[in-house]
Amino acid sequence: MKKAALMVLIGTLALASCNSKKAPEVTGTSKTAAFKAMLPNDATYKSSAGSAKYIDLNNGDRATTLTATGLKPSTSYLAHYHKMGTASSDACTSNGAVVGGTIGEAMMSDASGALTLKGLQNTAALSGATYINIHEAASLATVPLCAPL
Repeated sequence: MKKAALMVLIGTLALASCNSKKAPEVTGTSKTAAFKAMLPNDATYKSSAGSAKYIDLNNGDRATTLTATGLKPSTSYLAHYHKMGTASSDACTSNGAVVGGTIGEAMMSDASGALTLKGLQNTAALSGATYINIHEAASLATVPLCAPL
């Protein structure tokens, strides 16, 4: 009987400790930006679309979730925040520098060409970001989607 009571107590404490870590709190509302197709004349990418959703956390990080459809099936993609470049007045075609590194890790689209990328980045490192784009991981010059911020 004492062993059973002790096991119940240990189990209860173990479960309570699992719940001791709280999710990070946010310091604002989430923002969403729509992706626009950057290769409308490409048969594969002409119907690509999606959205970028991001929110700043109180620990100094930005949580970003990118969702996309109309990409090549079973293909690896990655994404970046960028500063405004000088090649154009349109942020998405301005060829700006990457800020904050990649958003998460390169991910493979599914068999239907759908993709979800998630990442945490330091908010200060993203200062001046004006757009997010998604690249083919094997060909960084292939940018099917861009979301002006």
